[in-house]
Amino acid sequence: MAEHALGVEIVTPESALYAGAATALVAATSEGDLTIMVDHAEMIGDIVPGLIKIEELDGTTTSIVVHGGFLQVRTADGAAVGLVEGVGESDRSTRATILAGIAEMSDEIDISRAEDAKVQAEARLAELKAQLAGTQGDEEALRDAHLELAEAEAAYARAEIRLATSKPLGMG
Repeated sequence: MAEHALGVEIVTPESALYAGAATALVAATSEGDLTIMVDHAEMIGDIVPGLIKIEELDGTTTSIVVHGGFLQVRTADGAAVGLVEGVGESDRSTRATILAGIAEMSDEIDISRAEDAKVQAEARLAELKAQLAGTQGDEEALRDAHLELAEAEAAYARAEIRLATSKPLGMG
């Protein structure tokens, strides 16, 4: 069995973004930052938008931006089979799985595209706030405006998180 390694997988609806062995996984939850290592207690929790850091066996760090999701940690016989080389069905191991609606490798973020998206989202937010002020009394228009406002706020938040986490490590 591979000692001092855990299996980590990050999955989105489009793909398995990351799958492999690691020494640690660092993520932000609504309860605060969390580090998962071998033999971590089993748990299920949420992941808030931010940077996931995976400390790989060779000492390198892989950084992935997630826009929210869920985390499951399982420590049991065979938990990391298929992720950690040498782990068999009877070997006690730990598997950390993150399910994210949107996630991307931080070094693959197109900064100029994220900056453009932020500018567009800011303009859309200003437009919708002005529109919202003019929809008093019309319940359907008010509901639609609030839905569009929520979508614009989410687009703005995604652009902000991309820009904040795409900086070189140690720079922000």
